[in-house]
Amino acid sequence: LSPTLLHEIRQAIMDKRILIVDDQASIAQFLRDRLEKLGFGVKTATNGVEGIEILRTESINGILLNPEMPVMNGLTMLSRLRQMATTVPVIAMSADPTRSAIIKAIESGAEDYLFKPIFGDILKHKCLRLFSWESGLAYFIGSSDIRMGKY
Repeated sequence: LSPTLLHEIRQAIMDKRILIVDDQASIAQFLRDRLEKLGFGVKTATNGVEGIEILRTESINGILLNPEMPVMNGLTMLSRLRQMATTVPVIAMSADPTRSAIIKAIESGAEDYLFKPIFGDILKHKCLRLFSWESGLAYFIGSSDIRMGKY
């Protein structure tokens, strides 16, 4: 890839903001650290109520969402997002060994999922694919460079 194209790709990532909605502080911090290293801006919320408030006041390009939280769980938040006609892509995250929460989240409109424990390479791949470029074309063009860790 040319230096100009790499610069444009990096700028496209830096302009993207991810909302992490998870009640587990250690998970949220891990995700924040990884996403900030990739160049994403990151906001966090500990439940769906906080998440919706952030979405009302901030520009968000992607959501990492735990379906199982107190106050307002992720499934309820996802349902409210779809009622608000929000098209922000959502990745559901769960440690549920039965995978039922993930299935419900996908049925409710989540675009993808992550199983906990979350591995950094899988997180990177999914976030770059869903949250970086609306068309997905730039991901396809640079996919080998991404897998090889060139940026």
